[in-house]
Amino acid sequence: MWHKVHATILVFAVLLALVMQCGIATAAHVADGTVVASGAASSTWYLAEGSTAWGFSTYITIENPNNSRLHAHLTYMTRDGVVNGGVVSLAPESETTIYPEEIVGRTDFSTKVECVEGEEIAADRTMTWFYPEQSQENPDMEYPYYYWNGDAHSSVGVTSPATTWYLPEGCSAYGFETWLLIQNPNAGKARCTITYMTEDSGPVTVTKVVAGGFRASFNMKDDIGEKNASIRVDSDIPVIPERATYKDNRRAGSDSIGTTTPAPDYYLAEGSTAWGFTTYLLVQNPNRAAATVTVYCQTPKGEKVLKPISVPGNSRKTIKVNDLLHKTDASFRVHGSLPIVAERSMYWNSDTGQACHSSIGMASAHMKFYLPDGDAGDQETWTLVENPNATPVSIEIAYYCEAGQGDVWFTDTIPARSRKSYNMQDRLPYGKAAIKVRSINSGRKIMVERSMYSYGREGGTNTIGAFSE
Repeated sequence: MWHKVHATILVFAVLLALVMQCGIATAAHVADGTVVASGAASSTWYLAEGSTAWGFSTYITIENPNNSRLHAHLTYMTRDGVVNGGVVSLAPESETTIYPEEIVGRTDFSTKVECVEGEEIAADRTMTWFYPEQSQENPDMEYPYYYWNGDAHSSVGVTSPATTWYLPEGCSAYGFETWLLIQNPNAGKARCTITYMTEDSGPVTVTKVVAGGFRASFNMKDDIGEKNASIRVDSDIPVIPERATYKDNRRAGSDSIGTTTPAPDYYLAEGSTAWGFTTYLLVQNPNRAAATVTVYCQTPKGEKVLKPISVPGNSRKTIKVNDLLHKTDASFRVHGSLPIVAERSMYWNSDTGQACHSSIGMASAHMKFYLPDGDAGDQETWTLVENPNATPVSIEIAYYCEAGQGDVWFTDTIPARSRKSYNMQDRLPYGKAAIKVRSINSGRKIMVERSMYSYGREGGTNTIGAFSE
């Protein structure tokens, strides 16, 4: 036993020495270009967005789906350089929450999460914020010109930097602001070519430079004015971008990672035109030629097919699903005649104004998903499971609680080409928990997302998860 403990201490010592000596390791190149949006469950995760300034708060959630205790090392890449985040312990089959402000103070930052033992884990990040309207009720609050509106956004990380990325959503008109966040985990500076594929006026290209070990933020409106646009990022060295969009003076906001891989099909588990929700699909066509796009909707009553549309080359198209599919929950398979990328955004009204969330999809379904964050107490957490198969699929859902105590498992069956929604509070009376969903049937792959709502749905977040086969 002493030898095992001694070996672990040596691993920590070597790792921390390397961090202190080198600041950060140079990222590996993606050789075959097949990385999808979140990537397979991995020992290393990158989260480009994050801020503890400007009224934002940020927490990072790590899921350990293994039956042994692990450790994660965190590195923060701030606007002032690299900050060592130390090592945290991850209980077996558990969820662990980290608050970076305790280490980085108030700043913008990206994060790198590495499992010391090299085992598969999953990581995501959530940001909450105030929005700028002066509060007359509490003038002595820490942020005197802000008050809490309960909104937030979140995203799973990515498992590797790459030289080309696609991000379908983006708007700098109609009261929206869109920020492109680029994390550079390399020692040297990254020269990035940003192409905005607008909805109505063709592509616009600008060049940005991000210093090594830094994260940079770019406002879409400064580059192209007021437009709807998808984004393509090409870099001379591998980087990680995210896209954050805010509406109505930051009353609402959403965020998503990108993908390296346009594909004929994109799967999106979440979506609804009922319960007061409005759902949009954002389709990016990075090809020179126009693509014909057909949307297959997996509803609780089976599949419905929407009328095909044409998306011009190097552009993006917005589909308002409520105009075509009425009062139902739905998952989606977005099919293109050429490789495309698809994202989904949802909006709803609350007592304090309109809120929203969004996420990119995945280029294929998978056998198992990990979603690190979840809360059955102060928030409502929904797990959305899409079955795109022609036959029913049986699934197992596990809720991994904090410290690995009180975990819950259950099974269910989803009919062919349909979707089901699972409320964490139905099985877990209180507390935070990570989520694992797996298909029990060999070869029958599924698509999974997680949505969370707070304060009577005054705000909400959504993300895809990490996958495993």
